[in-house]
Amino acid sequence: MDFYTQKSQKYVDDRFNMTVEGIYFSLQPIYGYRNKHSSTSHISRYIITKSILNALSRYKFSNLIDIGGAEGYTAYLIQKLFGAKVQITDFSSNACLRAKEIFDIKGTTCDIHHLPFADNEFEVTVCSETIEHVTDYKKAIAELLRITSGVLIITVPHETPEIVAKNIRDNVLHGHIHYFDVHTLDYLKREGNLKYEKTLSPILIVPRVMAEAFKKPNTKLRFKLYNAITPLLKRVFGKKTAEKIINADNWFVHTFRKYGGITFVLEKGGIEKQEKPRTIKAADFMEIKVKEFYLKT
Repeated sequence: MDFYTQKSQKYVDDRFNMTVEGIYFSLQPIYGYRNKHSSTSHISRYIITKSILNALSRYKFSNLIDIGGAEGYTAYLIQKLFGAKVQITDFSSNACLRAKEIFDIKGTTCDIHHLPFADNEFEVTVCSETIEHVTDYKKAIAELLRITSGVLIITVPHETPEIVAKNIRDNVLHGHIHYFDVHTLDYLKREGNLKYEKTLSPILIVPRVMAEAFKKPNTKLRFKLYNAITPLLKRVFGKKTAEKIINADNWFVHTFRKYGGITFVLEKGGIEKQEKPRTIKAADFMEIKVKEFYLKT
């Protein structure tokens, strides 16, 4: 494990041990929409999840691994919706522990650059919002490909080169240190059929923030005003509003050609496709959640 990864590992290990009022503070919205014991940006996270689930709906598969799977929420959804045998990895041992404690999903603590699995061990591999953080993303992808027999799904943010350069310059711990656009992974076309879907329309940033109505820890006047009206926003905009925003994201991306994220799907072959893929909507998975988990100390 390189020095950068080692430094980030301590930061991430601490993150997956955080609590609020004794309840584990999750990265993903594992307790449901707007629950305060999860990180914010629920709608954005649901949009990325929806893209992954719809990509998976095209295939028949029985096993899957989520690399960089955090506390196991995405793998849990896949298990529930597709009936597949799932497991995760993360370079945080606490993340793997949370996956086992909360979802009873096996987690393996390891470095993405050196995965402890056999060639073609998994029919499907998912790696979501992870390779933008790693030292050598091409080496990481080579490992993802090595363990995958059928389909590899990768999601990444699409940020400006300036933001990425600033993260590198400021040594942001576990920051986004690689820039991705829809052509970054074109070199993988020699490995199989590569497709992509753009996600996270910038036009919906304000509607997402207004609908979620999470208070912001910021002292600027505009944030103070926003925080003051969050109780009203919560009454006006409910879960149905969130579902509409999530489901509308694809239309806004295609119509206005602006995007903030990418879902890459690489078909290596060796996997059977569904004759009639299911179209998954926000309502199909947003209610899949768990009870608030009190972290033992």
